[in-house]
Amino acid sequence: MNGDVKVELHTPSPERFSPGNQLLLDGQPTIVERMRAGINHLVVKLDLIPDRDKAESLGGHLLTIPEEKLNPLPDDQFYHFELLEMSVYSDDDVLLGAISEIITTPGNDVYVVQKAGFRDLLLPALASVVLDVDVARKRMTVRLLEGLEQVEATISKRKRRAERRRANIAKATSVSETDTAQRN
Repeated sequence: MNGDVKVELHTPSPERFSPGNQLLLDGQPTIVERMRAGINHLVVKLDLIPDRDKAESLGGHLLTIPEEKLNPLPDDQFYHFELLEMSVYSDDDVLLGAISEIITTPGNDVYVVQKAGFRDLLLPALASVVLDVDVARKRMTVRLLEGLEQVEATISKRKRRAERRRANIAKATSVSETDTAQRN
């Protein structure tokens, strides 16, 4: 339908997308006009999206709910937005960097910690690693397990990004070729 957008769900509460509910599209308030379920996604019409052209331009944009409408979480759980850009310190009070990304895996999340001049540090979100999270102070204290250590970068950030891009393109091409080979 005109102006409908496909929404990838990252919530256990799809009813948040019911008609009449307010959401935020990249921080701008919008109202859900209609919603239907697809396979592993929803299709919604938002009052801010007048037509197909506008809908097609929104790939990769963020649709969230107002913070005051968040469900409270247990004490040992946090929303991703609360952790992003949080400073991470070792248990001996050494700054390791800040959380730049959270990778969701079936077993546990993995926090990507970045610090200038160092390679990204990948920390599993496990009780044995994450000792304390202070959301108000934007500070996390962790214990680095054996094998987890901060390593100085041997290449520039720009080169590392370019290498990641090339690897992702190669991976996407490889997946595409595999899919094609399996169909033939």
